[in-house]
Amino acid sequence: MKTATQSKHSRGDRNTTISLTEVKVDLNKVLQDAIVVVNQYGYTVDFGPTVKPRLHSVGKDKHCSCKSADCPAVSAVADYLRKGGERAPEPPTGFLVAAPETCPICNSSAYFDPKMSSKYRGAGWGCSKTGTRHYFAWRTELARTDLAANPWRFPPVVVREGMQLNAWDGILENDVVLYPGVLRADLVTEGPIGYLE
Repeated sequence: MKTATQSKHSRGDRNTTISLTEVKVDLNKVLQDAIVVVNQYGYTVDFGPTVKPRLHSVGKDKHCSCKSADCPAVSAVADYLRKGGERAPEPPTGFLVAAPETCPICNSSAYFDPKMSSKYRGAGWGCSKTGTRHYFAWRTELARTDLAANPWRFPPVVVREGMQLNAWDGILENDVVLYPGVLRADLVTEGPIGYLE
């Protein structure tokens, strides 16, 4: 007879009874043996070959890729950080660790689209109304914002405080200029590439 705390599993001639307390003890052992590593802008938790799925990806938003609300991988990452483990870096502007739930253009539901994913842009997504059209419109707007914030096509190269660097912030008073840079506004926009009057 099966009860709420017992279930019988048979394999060949052998009968095995597993209680929930045994599973809980095993889960604690698995949590102790879990290996947590920083992976790009989140964490990868390896529970070993006895757990399926073995690898779990946990984001900084405390959600696991397995979509389980009470995934032990989130606890494993919290323990790792509590013990002084390395923190994952913040993703750059416009990089999506996970696809948004709603489209940022029209607020319709959005879905993960692996064809749009990239290691440089992060998770790709599509809009339930327009497919990838709103994804590209959103990416274009991000690119326009970045271009407006950065006037340089090629930044100046300067020596500042004894160090050579690209001066994205422009040439300062005490800089030694090695290369003056090229502003986007100075580029020839008419005629074929390389055309000069």
